[in-house]
Amino acid sequence: MNNPFIHVLYIGPFNEFGGMGAVLNMYKKNISDLKYVSTHQSSGNSSKILSFIKVIFNITGTLLLDRDIKILHIHSAANGSFVRKSMIGIISKLYGKKVVFHIHSGSFDHFYEKAGRFKVFIKLFLHKMDCVVCLSDQWYTFYTKKMGLERVVIVGNPVELNTVVTTHNNSGVLNLLFLGMICDNKGIFDLIQYLRYNKYFKLDLIKLKIGGNNQIDKLQKLLSDPCLNTHIQFFGWVKSDFKDQLLSECDLFILPSYFEGLPVSILEAMAYSKPIIATKVGGIPSVVTDGFNGWLFNPGKFQELDAILDHIFKQPAILADFGKNSYSIASQFAPAIINQNLSNIYTQLLESTSNQLTFK
Repeated sequence: MNNPFIHVLYIGPFNEFGGMGAVLNMYKKNISDLKYVSTHQSSGNSSKILSFIKVIFNITGTLLLDRDIKILHIHSAANGSFVRKSMIGIISKLYGKKVVFHIHSGSFDHFYEKAGRFKVFIKLFLHKMDCVVCLSDQWYTFYTKKMGLERVVIVGNPVELNTVVTTHNNSGVLNLLFLGMICDNKGIFDLIQYLRYNKYFKLDLIKLKIGGNNQIDKLQKLLSDPCLNTHIQFFGWVKSDFKDQLLSECDLFILPSYFEGLPVSILEAMAYSKPIIATKVGGIPSVVTDGFNGWLFNPGKFQELDAILDHIFKQPAILADFGKNSYSIASQFAPAIINQNLSNIYTQLLESTSNQLTFK
């Protein structure tokens, strides 16, 4: 099949802040004539119910007008996002379309375990999907072993590789960068409290730059402390050239999350040849190997950072070596490679009457 993408309609939050939006916009940038209906509504005046009804009308209208569409590739998180996207999945099946259900959530296991009687619907719905896409080996194990799904494949998040060689800092100061949602689940508030008492931070040897949105007031109140704000800068949500600048200038990317799927921010930092400090959650261990391109610690166990920072300050040259290793891993997530993975999935679904995909 020459171009299976002409038969695919993408459903998800295009043009939205966050990891899922970044993935979908990368698809739109690298897939020619991509067909999509965005579930992200920019108007703040309409209710979520009215916005969702509008999305349903857009999808059904598109399916009626474009008979080439045979597959809907639906992108979902957990909680309310899953409920809404599952309704779209059911409608898609009623129209006789095949459905690829792509789960980005870093806490879907917790959502499933706490769903009560709704667990029966979640499991039944996902069993009815033609293909469930997850983000890493860790999530593949959850969906196949814990939930008993058979038609599961792994597709990583695409990232563009940086072609500009970044310079390495020789000042003796370690410049950390955090990019992501400003919320408790990302661990940013706990990280700041940890740094407050860290010996290197108190000696002016660590600086932290933060980019993100959500609980901005809480963050700014915390950073009003003069012990913190001289070494920690917050820039709000960053994108485009300024995000590239921050990634280029940092020495190390840090993401102390409690839950994750496969963080786009980590892949972006790796594409800039940056070593990573992150937690052992979700798909992070599939791209960050402790002692190879970064360091992993247990979520919430910030005292484990003491040994990591001691290692870095005793052997600062290791940052450049780990950065090269990060770039090598990130190259496996180049858009062309991810597009080929998607093409393989769509081709199998279009050509096969079997429910069994032949690859992981």
